[in-house]
Amino acid sequence: MRRARAGALLAVTAALGVLTAVPGAAVTGGPAADGAYGFTTRIEVGTAHGCSGALVAPQWVLTAASCFPENAGVAGSPKLASKAIVGKRGTAGAERSIVDLLFRADRNAVLAKLSAPVTDVAPAVVGTTAPAVDERLRVVGYGRTATEWVPDAPHTATVAVRSTTATTLAIAGDPDAATTTCQGDAGGPLLREHDGTAELIGLHDASWQAGCLGSAETRQGAVETRVDDLASWIGPRVRGDAYTALPVAQRVLDTRTPQGDHQKPVTSGESVSVAIPGLPATASAVAVSLVGIEGTAGTFLTAYGDTLPSTSNLNLGVGATAAVMAVVPVGADGRIKVRNNAGSIDVIVDYLGYYSASGESTYQPADKPVQVLDTRGSLGGHPGKLTGGEVVTVPVRGKAGVPADAVAVAVNLTGTETDSNTFFSVYAQGSPGPSTLNISAGADRATQSLVRIGDDGAIRLFLHHGQGHALLSVLGSFVPGDAGSRYAALGTPTRLLDTRALVPPAPLGPGGIVTVQAAGLPAEATAAAVNLTDVQPSVRSFLSAWSHDLPYSDIPSTLNATPGDNTSNAATVRLGSGARLDVRNSAGSTNLVVDLQGYYTR
Repeated sequence: MRRARAGALLAVTAALGVLTAVPGAAVTGGPAADGAYGFTTRIEVGTAHGCSGALVAPQWVLTAASCFPENAGVAGSPKLASKAIVGKRGTAGAERSIVDLLFRADRNAVLAKLSAPVTDVAPAVVGTTAPAVDERLRVVGYGRTATEWVPDAPHTATVAVRSTTATTLAIAGDPDAATTTCQGDAGGPLLREHDGTAELIGLHDASWQAGCLGSAETRQGAVETRVDDLASWIGPRVRGDAYTALPVAQRVLDTRTPQGDHQKPVTSGESVSVAIPGLPATASAVAVSLVGIEGTAGTFLTAYGDTLPSTSNLNLGVGATAAVMAVVPVGADGRIKVRNNAGSIDVIVDYLGYYSASGESTYQPADKPVQVLDTRGSLGGHPGKLTGGEVVTVPVRGKAGVPADAVAVAVNLTGTETDSNTFFSVYAQGSPGPSTLNISAGADRATQSLVRIGDDGAIRLFLHHGQGHALLSVLGSFVPGDAGSRYAALGTPTRLLDTRALVPPAPLGPGGIVTVQAAGLPAEATAAAVNLTDVQPSVRSFLSAWSHDLPYSDIPSTLNATPGDNTSNAATVRLGSGARLDVRNSAGSTNLVVDLQGYYTR
């Protein structure tokens, strides 16, 4: 039996007398009561067609994939400018642009990401029980009715299940009432109601459209797309974004040059707005390397999106040059900002990659950091210091727990015993990219980076000049699709610990271990993206961070500190039970600050 798809542009095939439609189908029942089914969403795709949908998370609507035929099932921004109006009643309703699409491959369903969360409407609860034949359900939608072309409020009716397949179900309404779905209803919710609650178990797919305004069809019935088995597919996607690593890091700001349109040092209290060329409009956060160069005063740099936090990313002494990685939420204007706290300082920002709903890879944290190179010995096959201009190839794919299909890795790079002020670069292949780690002669310094893997399954380490040892640890891997965890960026970092603020203050002594809890994270959280700051250690030392569920054994250093300085490093740490991680101080006494930037979640 051929049905017209409940959807967009209507075409009449005269020879068959069949109405054939694409995205969009309305319910020929009665209007929904005020306040009822507020998660129901009206969708407008360009000026071509309209559909319905259901808000399933504050920033996500679930609807029919056929509402976006121009995308042909390809994830990313809608090909036509599209918007969603959640809870539309006349002129009321929360209107948002649709900025990203995630298609389900095996059925007519798509998740549409909104430009901003809808916080005053309770999302629909996705059911987990399969519909049964003869079960009574409810259809809701914004499509045409028996008397209106474009209603200003959703309509609703009860229907019964006639049959089911693995991905669809057939429904029929009361024959006397001619209940059906119509053009404009496609993607609207099919609900199970019990005990005063409504569960989303389907989306409107196709209908004969009997009784719909403008239709002469008399055949009854409709087909719905099942979603009662999609909770595990929806959940991770609405909780976070996937990562896309650039082939080569891209310099977007250098205040010593015209790059970034700010050719002068950043002054005390000044924030510089940084454009990210080529950044997709769908991006929620970017990974960057932040470098401070020879400031006139002891200071710190903070990278942020729209709201300036009270935390720092990179702490620097007078005249120092150092780098740190940061994952920064993208502002509403598509930019990030960098603020200098004191004195004047030159700043570099290198763009490493971005997070978006339709990104290419998700994160699998290692159980604990795994060292793959230490030139002080034979680990990694390069005994002895690197010399200026030298490149060391480090195989990672299929090594140290890195899956054979990984596209990028999170690494921690430590430089030591350098004979001059210099820098290291970690990159995928080809020519060395911008600096990853800036280091002073004789210092020990570490920084994290997210690095794309080369075609040969390796990454590369380059020393610009001088001589120095290098240590490289793998923290985790980015794998294609959704085999790993997605990233949820915080709007502003949350301070998890400051040992100076404890009562009484509790600096870490030699061998001291502190447990840090990231309270409030979802139970599915797998790793935390934190910024660690070692505050004025009494001796040269290092900090190690790892999952609370593991003992301290063979854990490489995360941050290397210089006596009397404040030293920062980003760290992506696997979470233990209760969203906890541990941090250990190797020697002397030091205070510790831990700021949460975001987290990875299943």
